[in-house]
Amino acid sequence: MMPNETRSESRSLLSLLLHYLKPAAFRDAMGLLALLLASYLSVQIPVYVKLIINGLEAEITWEMIHRYCLWILVLAGIKAVLIFLTRWLIIGASRSIEMNLRNDFYRHIQSLTPRFYHSMKTGDLVTRFSSDIEQARLLIGPGIMYPGTTLFMMSLALYSMFILNAGLTLTLLIPIGLLMGYVNYNTRILHRLYQRAQETYSDLTAKVQENFSGIRVIKAYCQEEAEIERFRDINDEYMRRNIAQIKMRGALFAILNFIGGLGIVLILWRGGMKVIGGTLDLGELVQFIIYYQMLMWPIIAMGWIINVIHRGFASWKRIHSIMETRPEIEMTPVPQGYPSLKGAIELRDLTFAYDSQTEPVLKNISFRVEPGETLAIVGPTGCGKTTIVNLLLHLYTVPPGTIFFDEKDINDIPLPALRESIAYVSQEVFLFSDTIRNNILLGTTDPERIDVSEINEAAERAQLIREVEGFPNGFETEIGERGITLSGGQKQRTGIARALILQRPILILDDCLSSVDTSTEDAILNGLKDAMVSSTSIIISHRISTVKNADRIIVLDRGRLIEEGAHDDLIEAGGLYARIHRRQLLEESLSIRS
Repeated sequence: MMPNETRSESRSLLSLLLHYLKPAAFRDAMGLLALLLASYLSVQIPVYVKLIINGLEAEITWEMIHRYCLWILVLAGIKAVLIFLTRWLIIGASRSIEMNLRNDFYRHIQSLTPRFYHSMKTGDLVTRFSSDIEQARLLIGPGIMYPGTTLFMMSLALYSMFILNAGLTLTLLIPIGLLMGYVNYNTRILHRLYQRAQETYSDLTAKVQENFSGIRVIKAYCQEEAEIERFRDINDEYMRRNIAQIKMRGALFAILNFIGGLGIVLILWRGGMKVIGGTLDLGELVQFIIYYQMLMWPIIAMGWIINVIHRGFASWKRIHSIMETRPEIEMTPVPQGYPSLKGAIELRDLTFAYDSQTEPVLKNISFRVEPGETLAIVGPTGCGKTTIVNLLLHLYTVPPGTIFFDEKDINDIPLPALRESIAYVSQEVFLFSDTIRNNILLGTTDPERIDVSEINEAAERAQLIREVEGFPNGFETEIGERGITLSGGQKQRTGIARALILQRPILILDDCLSSVDTSTEDAILNGLKDAMVSSTSIIISHRISTVKNADRIIVLDRGRLIEEGAHDDLIEAGGLYARIHRRQLLEESLSIRS
């Protein structure tokens, strides 16, 4: 990456951080102020300890000891309240930021187009959504509070030590400086190890998610042991990278504790000589040791703080890389009074490729569908049928001047207005881990107002009603993750019922009858007749029996439109459509004989 690109990325990352920190600036400032006051009170407590110890060598009364102890308790009590306020203000603000960040991250992911999901592993997204957001929170919560504690306590403790005895303080600066240098070196390595561990954790999450989703295939092909071995390899790598972090952290804390003990030895050695020489009081020596202990905690915590900062920035970068990804098609709001679509669709010389490095999937496609008309699209696998559907739904960037709805260029139609006019059923119907009822009502704006009779009617047209009535809880039956308790045909029919209940002006069925038998298919198509009369319908199928009654049929081959007409006309023409029809008739006859 070029230096100017790095600077630009850093500015962009800083801008993202400030965007979330700005609303919490007042709370953070008040929290740091409370922390400063708590640190000031901390360095006042050893003063009273010194007075008590020095008083023990001279004449001190119980009254004086009680008064000094009372002051220590008062200062400790006020300090405790201030520390509580600090945590409540700063950590509480970080939790609020975490909530907003997670909401914004989820909203942004929802706005991205399918091309983004093709290049991003689901497990990686889950890791960024969970682990990385938590690390990002630590940066703007503890990552602000603990550095504040370190800065204030170190400054006040060092100042108090210099005032008390400059020579003894200078003696301690050498080991403290060496310690801080090692802390910096150690945490830089920890930062790199953490990044690698997070990458492996993403791979681990992706593998688990992929295996759970494809458990049927794994079992069908007896791949349990092979997948367990692959998971074990990734898990072993994750463990090795975490062990490397543990070793570095262990070395850090070992050296921190050793230097802490070395400092005590230096204080007792040099300070003891000064007490013997009469240049330092015993109480001042004890006071100095307490200040040193106050100084050591921030230094010991510095390793953890730097680690939190490095990990936090690494996580913010990973989040930022997603937040900076712009959707191909912006989700603009629908202007007030925007007319609903009537259903006229036209493609004009459409040529489309998924990227500039590959051949176009569609080449010079042109056709028109009038409102209320039924158009069928057939052709071999990979000829571009589903790509047309993806472009009609505006899931990918559409070349200007190639797709029109009601004579409006698709690029000029707000996405919500377009998609709220289309009821779409895909071949692979996705069902949520919910009831059948809620899955059918997924696209409705106000599910509670949908009458039971409307749900029954949609399910009856989709030939689903009898099977639902056979379930113990009817439409309230929970169907498990991705509808795992339903068969492929039941899933497709649930998707059809979901589309029918919306009653939208455009209905698109993308090979959604592939998992039902021919008799059920005929019953479903008969049930769809009323919906097709009132909607512009586009049916994609590899079965001629599904499309033969369409008003018009177009045939695609290798991304080109090669035939167009009614069923009988295409059979008479003797082209690709007729060959597909003859082959399917032969397959049906052979199936009946067997």
